[in-house]
Amino acid sequence: MGQKLIGKVAVITGGGGGIGRGVVLAMSAEGASVVVADAGVKPDGTKAADVVVAEVKKLGGQAVSSYDSVTTIISAEKIIDTAVKNFGRVDIVVNCAGNFLPAATVDTTQEQWDAIMAVHLGGHFAVSRAAARQMIKQKSGGSITNFSSLVAFPAFDPRGTSYSTAKAGVMGFTSALAFELKEQGIRVNCIFPQATTQLFAGTNPRGRPGIPATTSLDPGDIAPVIVFFATDEGKNVTGQFVYAAGGDFSVLDRPLKPKVFVRKMGKWTVDELVKVFAGLNLE
Repeated sequence: MGQKLIGKVAVITGGGGGIGRGVVLAMSAEGASVVVADAGVKPDGTKAADVVVAEVKKLGGQAVSSYDSVTTIISAEKIIDTAVKNFGRVDIVVNCAGNFLPAATVDTTQEQWDAIMAVHLGGHFAVSRAAARQMIKQKSGGSITNFSSLVAFPAFDPRGTSYSTAKAGVMGFTSALAFELKEQGIRVNCIFPQATTQLFAGTNPRGRPGIPATTSLDPGDIAPVIVFFATDEGKNVTGQFVYAAGGDFSVLDRPLKPKVFVRKMGKWTVDELVKVFAGLNLE
């Protein structure tokens, strides 16, 4: 068993399965005490969080369950309170909880849109808010890892505009929160995983322009990068967007990096813009 997170307390939302479960097991293996936060229930009625907590304890680690939702400030505070009441502090948060809706904009209902935003954007905000307040109180820094997706800015197959929009929002939230919390020694990073999970069950290799097709889609392969963010050795890494899949990782450029920059002195005319845009390669 490793030693890099001895004495640390981690809260993993969506920890009852998939990538979240892998992160729980990896954090515990490095010595962290873990809150497995998951509202999910398995077909047999067993609570998903309890299954993973039992795994951790069988391996000699410390873990407790939280069944509270990530979607409101009040319920998110209960998740963080579970860590404080059981282990005395919070040092690490991984916002892995998510849901998915494969629907085009014209087919998406208000309820469906709200459900995606509540879990992804609302969940990241509410849990990070509660955790940051506790970390600032402790005056010992901390690590928050958010989950986005390559389909935040899809090169193909948007898989639903609500999901893409929420994941793009997580990127903006990560950048702003990393800047906001840097002086408190709290780093905030964003992971872009490719893995086989309950939400994305396919096993075919995945890639996109500039990123080769995956060699593995094991959800457990994502965990080491997230554990690194939480270690003392990772304390200077913040505000980063990192793709991870199998044995691959890539530090991604920020959105809004200028692709083309054109200036003229004075105001453009529409006719001038027609000519300029005709000569640009915008693919």
